Amino acid sequence: MLMTKTPSLRRLSEQDLAQLYMQTEAPLRLDALLQGQAKGDAGQIAVHDSVGAQTPDLALISLSLCGLVIARDYPETLKDGMAGPIIRELIMAAEDNLVTVGRLWLDSSCYGIAPDPAVDKEIILSIPDRLRILTSIFMELRDALDDSNPTMERAIKTLYYQAESHADLADKFVAQLTKPSKRPEASAKASKGVSAKNASPKKTLPDQIPLPFDLNRPKQGADIVSFSLFRDKK
Repeated sequence: MLMTKTPSLRRLSEQDLAQLYMQTEAPLRLDALLQGQAKGDAGQIAVHDSVGAQTPDLALISLSLCGLVIARDYPETLKDGMAGPIIRELIMAAEDNLVTVGRLWLDSSCYGIAPDPAVDKEIILSIPDRLRILTSIFMELRDALDDSNPTMERAIKTLYYQAESHADLADKFVAQLTKPSKRPEASAKASKGVSAKNASPKKTLPDQIPLPFDLNRPKQGADIVSFSLFRDKK
């Protein structure tokens, strides 16, 4: 059983951050790519697959940690120039994501403390927007690069695609949380004997976002989207 979370925001310790790095994997794979320990398409695909297999809430944490790695290794000449404000924005957004969503995820997935709907709802509902903020920042950093650092450019492109894709998935989960239980007009139609086939809207598939290397978007979770924040511990 999950315990109820007390309404206090605890900061992340070094141990907490280490746990997040180990649980997400993607920032460690990104570090290996940027340091030259993993090379070429294989290194980039490893980052892509690590984030792509995650639920949107964990992907936000993963992308935030990756953002800190990007901020560390981004070309110094650009950090001291035109990209400086963007890098600072990335660091602030990433740190805010980690002390809010990261804290909730650690409490839920590692310590068995469930999110409090009253206290934590605003943070949970903000996850799609947080992912879109990262999408925008990664896009700006990618555009600021020249052709002298293809590894950095391809790494940021992967993060940009994943942030955009997970923002769409997070929207679907948030919509489930805010959806009314039953619409009055639906009840009226049912009472008049309207068939379920005619009353129910047609099911649409999520939009497909182009991914690098012609990789397909993971199909798991395409119809039923969840956050790992809400997984019961056995």
